[in-house]
Amino acid sequence: MDFWLFPGRATKSARKLVLSVIREQQAPLTVQEIFKAVVQKESSSEHPHPATSESSTEPPYPDHEIRSMRYLKGTVLPSLARTYDIQQVHALHTLTPEEVEQRLLTMTRSARKAQATALPSTVDVWRWKLRTQKPRVQEEVVTKLFGEEVGAGEDWQHLNKRRQRARKLKVGGDVRWLRKLEAARKEAADASEAAEGEVASVP
Repeated sequence: MDFWLFPGRATKSARKLVLSVIREQQAPLTVQEIFKAVVQKESSSEHPHPATSESSTEPPYPDHEIRSMRYLKGTVLPSLARTYDIQQVHALHTLTPEEVEQRLLTMTRSARKAQATALPSTVDVWRWKLRTQKPRVQEEVVTKLFGEEVGAGEDWQHLNKRRQRARKLKVGGDVRWLRKLEAARKEAADASEAAEGEVASVP
């Protein structure tokens, strides 16, 4: 696998957006609550586009900084945790009657009958909150990935295996072309600089 195609990194703007959402809340948030708040914030600003359909090969919000729950949960939140901006806290959540009913509806009839009186009234919940004190650590460096303009670094996990292979081949070819173009430009710049140096040395 070419890992440069799947860098698993969080952009500065994505980190800043998620931090602002967590900072605005009075209480810690679950991943689902953060994602919902981020979508609402981006949809009401410069990305007023609706989510793509479930059958689409695109992420749910391809134009957003946080384009999918997978990107938020697997990339952005871990990035913020590594730089000690946020931390995860555990709590017990007491289920409301509506939540209990909803859980029962997702079970089969036999399981629902068996769990009618044994269903737990509390569940474990993990939430995210800002760190009040940060240890002195080097800030995580977020660098620009070579080939971003042709699709390198995009999240393709929502595609099926065939489409992932096709996208990988196409982007890989485009990145190799960009590298050749960059090398040609550098060679031309070096030649021009050498020529100027020769002219300047003539008495």
